[in-house]
This record gives sequence, C-alpha cells and structure tokens, in this order.
Amino acid sequence: MPRVSRKNQINIAEASPVARTYKTAIYTRLSVEDVRKKVSDSIGTQKAMLIKYLQAQPDMLLYDIYEDVNYTGTNFNRPGFTRMIEDIQAGLVDCVVVKDLSRFGRSFEETGRYLERVFPFLQVRFISVGDNFDSLTATVDESFLMVPLKNLMNEVYARDISRKVQSGFKAKQQRGEFCGSFAPYGYIKEGSNLVVDEEAAAIVKQIYAWRLEGMGIAAIVQKLNGLQISPPGKHHFEKGITKGKKHKYSAFWYTSAVKRVLSYSVYTGNLALGRYKSNFLSGGTVTEADENEWLIFNDNHPAIISKETFDAVQQMRKFRQEEHSYDSTSRSINIFKGLIVCGDCGKHMARERRKEKFAFECYVYKTIDRSACTKKAIREDDLHKALYTYIKCEIDLAVNMSRIISDLQNQQPYKHQQGIMDKQISTLERKLEQNRLFRGSLREDFKDGVLTELDYITMKTTYDEEKEQLQKSLDELSAASAKQSKTLSPDNKWITEFQRFESEQKLSAGMLSALVECIKVYGGSRIEVSLCYRNELASLQGYINNSDVKARADNE
Repeated sequence: MPRVSRKNQINIAEASPVARTYKTAIYTRLSVEDVRKKVSDSIGTQKAMLIKYLQAQPDMLLYDIYEDVNYTGTNFNRPGFTRMIEDIQAGLVDCVVVKDLSRFGRSFEETGRYLERVFPFLQVRFISVGDNFDSLTATVDESFLMVPLKNLMNEVYARDISRKVQSGFKAKQQRGEFCGSFAPYGYIKEGSNLVVDEEAAAIVKQIYAWRLEGMGIAAIVQKLNGLQISPPGKHHFEKGITKGKKHKYSAFWYTSAVKRVLSYSVYTGNLALGRYKSNFLSGGTVTEADENEWLIFNDNHPAIISKETFDAVQQMRKFRQEEHSYDSTSRSINIFKGLIVCGDCGKHMARERRKEKFAFECYVYKTIDRSACTKKAIREDDLHKALYTYIKCEIDLAVNMSRIISDLQNQQPYKHQQGIMDKQISTLERKLEQNRLFRGSLREDFKDGVLTELDYITMKTTYDEEKEQLQKSLDELSAASAKQSKTLSPDNKWITEFQRFESEQKLSAGMLSALVECIKVYGGSRIEVSLCYRNELASLQGYINNSDVKARADNE
C-alpha cells in the first residue's frame, strides 16, 4: 500500500475544514403594555429584522420561529418560550437569536440564569442583534459586565412600567372609572363608562324575575338553554366585543354564570372597584383584595334592576344556604371526586344529596339542557359496593400473579432465556469495543501514512456504519432485557400498586386515587371502570403466556 508524507496529510486536513452549521431559533415577544401603547416594535417587525439577519449568516440555518404575544418579559411562563426550550433539550435547536435582550426577558435573575448557566450547559449559542452580542465571540467584559448590566436595566424599566400602570389604574378607580377589559353582562363599555346593553339587560331582568318567583338556579339555567339564549361569552362574541374563538362555540349557560348575575351589585347602578389586585411585574398575578379596601361608587351608571329587587334576591340566597346547611356529623367526604363521568356526554357527574343518601346524576341533563343528554343516576352506596368488589378481585389477582412470577423465575426455561439475552448483550458489547479500537487504529495509520486519504475514508465509513448497527442492536436488546426484568418481576408497577391495598377492608380515597382512572356511568346504573396500569398488566400476561408456550414446547 503506498505511503503519503505527514506533510501532505496535514495539508489535506487544512484544505477541507468542516464548518459547523447552527440550527437556529428566532424568538420574538410582545407584552400587553407594548400592545396597549401600539409600539412600532411589533412581532412582524422583529421577525423581518431577524430573518434578514439570518440570511446574511452562512453558518446559521433557521429551524423555527417562536413568538409570544401579550406576555410579559418579567417571567418565562410563556408558551412560545417553553416550546423553544423543549426543542433545545431535544437537540433540534442549538442557537437562539433575538432582536435585543429586552425581548428575551426583563427579569435580571431569570435572564442571567439562562444566559450564564442554562445555554452554556446545553451548548447553545445566543445572539442579541440589537445589542451586538454573540456568545460565540463575546469577550469576558461583554459576557460578565455588559449583558448583566443591560438585564438589570431592563428589570428596572419593567418595575417602573409596573408602578406607572398600577398608579394609572388606581387614579382611574379613584375617579370612579370602570377599568375592566370587558363590561359585565348587561352593559357595554364606552371609554370608562358603562352603558346599558338593552338585549342583555332584558335577560338580566328576566333572571331576577324568575328567581323572585321561586325558580331554582338549575331551573333558570335550563330555561335559558331551552330558549337558546346565548350565554355571556357568546353574546359578547356575537356583538364583536371579544374575538376569542372559544366563546364562538360556547353553547350553554351554567349555574356559575347565573349565580354571578344574581350576586353582582353592578346591576343596581353601584360600582365596586379594587376588588382584585394584579401585579404587572409578576406577570399579572391576580389576588383578591379585602372588602374594606374596595372603592364603592353609588349611582355610578344606569341601573338595570332596583336595589330592592337585588336585596330580595340576596335574602333568598342567604335563606336557601341556611335551609340546606346541616351539622358536621351528617357531612360526608366525596371519595369519588373527579372520577365519575357520564358515559354519554362525557361530562363529570354531580353528587346530589337524597335525604340521608348521596347519588351521582348527569349534570348536563339535570342542570344544563335535558335535550343534550339522557337521564341517569347511581347511588353512592351501590357504587361503593361495586367498586370494592371489582378492585378486590384485581388485588387478589395481583397477589396470585406475584407468586406465579416467583415460581417462573426459578424455572429453567426462564433462566435459559435470560442467559441467552445476557450472552447476546455481552457479545454486542465486545464487538463494539473491537470496533472502537479498529477505528482508532485507522486514524493512527492515516497519520503515519500507512493509509491514503481515500482508503482511510472508505474504511472509516464501513466501521462507522458497523458501529451504528451494533449500537442499535445493543440498545434494542438491552431495552428488551430491561423491560422483561422490570415487567416479569414482583416489582412490576401493577403488582406493587394493587398489592399495597391487600389488607384494606373497604373502599378508600387512597385506593381510588391510586388504582382508578375513570368511572363511566350509563343508563340503568351500568358502570364501566378504567383501572390504572393496564399496559403493565397486558405486558406481564403476554410474557407469562409466551413462557408457558415455550415451557410446553421444551417438555414435548
């Protein structure tokens, strides 16, 4: 085989450098305050600028554009940013480009954590075009002085904006101006004033009239839905007040909406402001204010109902609450909470008290719209008995299965099969090590001139392909072995979870929470129970069945 000089080998390596291409993410953000002020730094402007920048960078390839509109920069709880981080962790992105640091974030601590710890750890290149910062070429002063200083300035700016926004809202509230984004149902917002929406106001008056006639909340809801009256969200969408698509398909009134109408003093012409507090700096976190902090303005806007009507309805509500209250000895914990759904409409069923017993009924049929589902109910005590019997059988099966597995692991066919898999894994590991040594010797032979460049590339390609195939086979076999060991074991998740309730003599909240995914109720009190760890059980039964077949074949 002809030899080549080391000098020629060095020249070859220098003549064909492999340039790295970065899989680049463009990140853009616009805050609520930016939208309100209609700033020129729009999402479209940011995108156009960054795309133009990328087109001039030969070592960058655009992977995707991530954006967050109406999200503050004071925290990183943003869907677009979260999706970008997930793609980074998946190895799909290794470079992030932003217009400037303020678009990335305005929190000094959190922004610093990403730029100084997270991105370097994940080997992600970060570029802020407006700040002329590139982590790949940044000097020590830029990385440890300039960027933290700008982050601090951005946070100070955010705090200043928060203070100004809150001061502005407080000043408006003190003048009695309505500051909400949307007017309450029954009104239209014109500037900072509330004007009566005649169409919705008529429905508000009707709801109060029905209530004074003695009609219950659920009956009022059914009446509204039966008359196909648009609920508040859909009404606002139809009038163009809100553009949220979710409201377009909002078909029903719910008890919560009716209760809100019947308890909102705004309909008497009085305005209560400052009931909730939000912090712009913490991302608009809303907290409830003490009642003594509220600002009350009487006769602030046109009333829809009289003060006497409103007070009468509040008195009825108080009387109903007292009438339906019962002492602590008769209270009962609902251990089925969140688990029972209607088998037809898929909605959660409501727990209703029937004298001294409880029952679950279809909430949609009883409360929302009787044409939307069918009547069905099941007594809670019957559900207790049926569920405990069903789960107890599963627990007994888990206990028996644990014994079967212990016996199976001591049988020769299982040991023989496990031994074969262990031997195959060892063989693959040995071949991989040999492959690594051969690939290492190839490079040395190339350096020493034993191999020409063409021979080196050809042989290296062959060994690389062999390595990939060996590694794939090893990964698959190791995964299969690990799965078999984990599944065909007394430590199987299905066995351990069901076994730990072996000594319980009745159904408990802990048992339901750990073992039951869902309970569907159909007509005639028929139930369908979905238990947890079905996949683990199916895999376990499959392994045991295969082992039984193999054992019988070996004995024949």
